[in-house]
Order: sequence, then structure tokens, then C-alpha cells
Amino acid sequence: MDVDISQAFIEDCSEESAWVAWHVGNTLHGSNIKGLRDAVDAAAKHFLHIAHVNSYCRAQISDEISEALEAIELLKRSPNLFSESYLSDLNGTRLIIENGVPLSKVTITCLRKKGYEPTYEGMKKCILDGEVGVLKDNGIVGELVSGSEGVEYWESVGTKVAGSFSVNPSASRFLLATARRNNGTFVVDSFSTDGGCYPRNVIVEKGLLLVKFGALSLPEFVVKSSLNAANALGLPNKGHLGIGADADITVLDLEKEKAFATVTNGEVIMKDGRVFGKGTRLICDERGKDYLSKRKIPFSIAERISLQRIENRFIP
Repeated sequence: MDVDISQAFIEDCSEESAWVAWHVGNTLHGSNIKGLRDAVDAAAKHFLHIAHVNSYCRAQISDEISEALEAIELLKRSPNLFSESYLSDLNGTRLIIENGVPLSKVTITCLRKKGYEPTYEGMKKCILDGEVGVLKDNGIVGELVSGSEGVEYWESVGTKVAGSFSVNPSASRFLLATARRNNGTFVVDSFSTDGGCYPRNVIVEKGLLLVKFGALSLPEFVVKSSLNAANALGLPNKGHLGIGADADITVLDLEKEKAFATVTNGEVIMKDGRVFGKGTRLICDERGKDYLSKRKIPFSIAERISLQRIENRFIP
């Protein structure tokens, strides 16, 4: 959209104390470091969640290190912004072809970066060569397939499917994961993923490698992977193991860099790769509780958005 339209959304959400997130980009500048500059300016002093900062540091405008350092400085100057970055080299995009060309401009950029033409045949060749994975849902979990299997599946669904390119540079991911403000808080508040749709939830695996490398301490990993996000979302019972917390616990195997078990509200829902949990619980503020109660949908109450809460970042 045009920048002024997105800016109007931010202002309206601010008036209603509503959460607003932006995968930055606009009609003038794409989803890159220029788009990030525009988003920071558009937010002004209002709250804005800048989604997965590493997506704008892929060396589209300059080199990835320069872009990451600029992103860090932009965020440092804007305490009203909440941000996160993911640790996977994979992106997420649509592989849909319409009128012989990819529908997504992100996909076009990725194809060109990999050395392929942004056409039906270019996409097909890219999948065949294993340079892009096609997201195949087997009913239990999504997996990325490429080669002849990937091409066959992509064509069988009329190209209407998502996929992933390896386009997130390691240098920018590292800088964004570890950058700190002068007071010791993290510039990029949290680690993130895309909720499991794309098979790139590597917070534990890649995050613990940062711990082993010495870039983060184990307490710092907990702050970035859990506590900061819970605080920003207004969930005082989440993200820690203090008195009154919800007994949400993940047991990590440090040697294997894997999650061994997960406990939610005191109930084991995963152990050694086996999932036992079922159902879900929605999170809302006080405006949603009556509606959810009538529908008999389990829910938890979150606090309303407050810039003071967002700006009160934890010092690891």
C-alpha cells in the first residue's frame, strides 16, 4: 500500500489501543531497508510492531552488514517500536504464477537473486535445482520438497502454494540477534517464527548455537525467546517461572539443541518428539471476554497495549 494508508492504520490502532504489526514495504519502496526507513517514519511516536527485521536486510539495496547496522540504529532511536527477527536462512513467500509471471514481488526478487528468470519456466527450473522448496502439507506437518517431487506437487496444485528460498544472510541474522542498546537491553526485542506454517521454527536449535558460541548467555536466550514477547503482549503470567506464573515450561536438551519436553499450564503436551496436547486457548483483552464466554471458547486476558510497558524492556 501507499505509505500514507499504512500510516493511517497505525494512527487508528493507536487511538484504539490495538496491536498493529507491519511486514514493512510500500508501493514506492519494496520490502527492504528503504521500506523499513519509511515504516519507522510513518510510526512517528505511535506503537508499531516491526515484523521480522531480518527480512529487510537481505542485501537488496546495499550489503547485508550495512543494512543490518542501519536497521539497528533505526530501532535504537525508536523505543515505541517492538520488533523481532527469525533465525532461519529460509524466507516464506508465494510461488503462484499468474499470466506467466510470479504473483509475488518477493518471489521475483528471490528468483533473480538466485539467477533464474521470473517466469513459469524459471520457477520450475529453480524448484528442480533445489534452490527453492515447495511447502507440502501432509495433513500433520508442512515440509519443503524440491527436485522432481517439488515440481510435480507445485504443478498439481496449479502453482497455488507457498515456498521458501534460502535468502537470509547469516551476518545480518547474527547482528540483529545480538545487538544491544547502551543500557544493555536488546535492540531487536525477540526471536520469532511464523507460527509453524513454514518449517523454519528453529528458535531453539539456532538460539542455543548462539549460546554455545558465546554471543548470548542462557538467561539472555530466555529473555529473547520468551520474556520480552510476553511482556510486550501484556501477559504477566507468561515468559518466566516466578510466583503466579502459568507453569509454561520448555525443557531443552543443550547438547542436541532440541526441545525435549513442553509443559503448558502444568500439563505435559510434548515429550521427546511426541505431541500429547490438544485444543487451544485464545488470548484477548477485556473487550473480548464476553463474546468468547458466550461461545464457550477458552481464553486468557491480556493487558491493554501501553507504550510504557513496551518501552520498559528487560535487561538480561
